[in-house]
Amino acid sequence: MSFELLDPTGLETPVGYAHVAKITGGTVVHIAGQAPFNEKGEVVGKGDFVAQFSQVMRNLKTAVEGAGGKPTDYAVLTIYITNLEAYWNNKKPLGHAYRQIFGKYFPAITLVEVKRLYNPDCMVEISGIAVLN
Repeated sequence: MSFELLDPTGLETPVGYAHVAKITGGTVVHIAGQAPFNEKGEVVGKGDFVAQFSQVMRNLKTAVEGAGGKPTDYAVLTIYITNLEAYWNNKKPLGHAYRQIFGKYFPAITLVEVKRLYNPDCMVEISGIAVLN
């Protein structure tokens, strides 16, 4: 594998993410922030955080596959959300949507609450870095 996910001693035990993605080779692919748009450019699930998160998961899979990779090639994901409460209140269905694409694979992940995203109907956007062998 061209990268290694690490959880160094001295850091808290991560739940649902890795602390470090050490990239040692391969082709690095930067995936732009994927918002909950369908292939027609329409926002999926207006006002529904879980539906939007699910669409973003599918978009991340499509994007990395378009580069010749697979979801487990993501070394890093950065999640931008507009409502942390919606995230906490829906952890179980969000986990299910995540596992449908990534299984039990957890790269280095950062979650950030933001005031607003580019499209005001979007509640979540995720960008990533994948490493392809």
